[in-house]
Amino acid sequence: MDTDIDIKGPRPHQRAGLAKSGRKMGLPGSRAWAAAGAWLEERTGMLRAARTYLHWPVPRYVERNILYALGGLTLFSLVIQVFTGICMTFYYDPNFVDAYNSVDHITYRIPLGWLVRGIHHYNASAIIVLVALHTLRTFFFSTYKKPRELTWLTGVALLVIALGFGFTGYLLPWDQRGYWSTVVATEIAAKVPVMGDLTARLIKGGPELGQLTLTRFYITHIVVLPSLLVIFVLLHLQQHRFHGVAPSITKRGQAMANDKVPYWPNWAGMDLLLAMGLLAILIFLSWTSRVSLEFPADPTSTDYEPRPEWFFLSLYHMLRYVPGAWEPYLVVIVPTIVIGSMILLPFVDRGEERRPWRKKITTSIALIYITVIVVFTLLAL
Repeated sequence: MDTDIDIKGPRPHQRAGLAKSGRKMGLPGSRAWAAAGAWLEERTGMLRAARTYLHWPVPRYVERNILYALGGLTLFSLVIQVFTGICMTFYYDPNFVDAYNSVDHITYRIPLGWLVRGIHHYNASAIIVLVALHTLRTFFFSTYKKPRELTWLTGVALLVIALGFGFTGYLLPWDQRGYWSTVVATEIAAKVPVMGDLTARLIKGGPELGQLTLTRFYITHIVVLPSLLVIFVLLHLQQHRFHGVAPSITKRGQAMANDKVPYWPNWAGMDLLLAMGLLAILIFLSWTSRVSLEFPADPTSTDYEPRPEWFFLSLYHMLRYVPGAWEPYLVVIVPTIVIGSMILLPFVDRGEERRPWRKKITTSIALIYITVIVVFTLLAL
């Protein structure tokens, strides 16, 4: 980091140095670029902040470890999702009469619309997978312990927000699948004791699914959840940068704890490589398995069997094994137990031990959660 640049920006001799170094590079217009950079730095300090971030020292053992790249890969996936979502927003009509036709228009008539929608569709699943894997890596490495409790809690919030995106985006095409899945979800919510009717009406905006429902889902999907996403991502990154990379639980990592390398290009190189690989996979899936669009929503249909997206299938399949009167309790109790235990985890597990094989209670509970989710998801598939 350049320590001789104060808060007022680069001094005259430093601006001259930037221009001189640009001329030595021999690039076309290098003097103009150097002068522009010096002008921008003097007024904003952005270049110095970027250099400070890129030169952030990190332990050498993280630079080629894929597990430590999950966070950066998740951030890249979120950026893709926002970009493709904005692209589709230009053509989507949030009117329940024309919503289906607008999605059909995006998919089959807009140039590369099928690709943008396909990437958005498959990337939604990728985000859930990446956030879950990143959360599991954080858990098994015990990086939720003091003083990183807020880093863990913001990660849990991001997991819930990602699921919220999946739920609210489901209805937007206004096809049979999204419509009837939302009907089932709101009917189950209406059976919840005490707050059931109020909750269902807040979701639907009225007694039945219609324009108010679509409007609420649309605004939540493109305004409310993205705003929360930005807030928690920034807080998560700030906490990660403030506390640094958590100490390794392996002997090799502990031995290399003091061996530091700059974030760029060492750790960032792995992030970029995996990001390009993820983008290639999304394009390949969008090309080979085009995202379909079912028939338009038909409220009078009586023979359609709704099925949610795969990340809700485990809870959906559990409902088949309980009496109908217990369904609302299961829908409330299971997520409350899972998310609640994740929130309480850093305040309950306060010991010094960080190796998962030495923490039998917390590790066993986590393995039970994982097993139940995987088994019921496979049964539903």
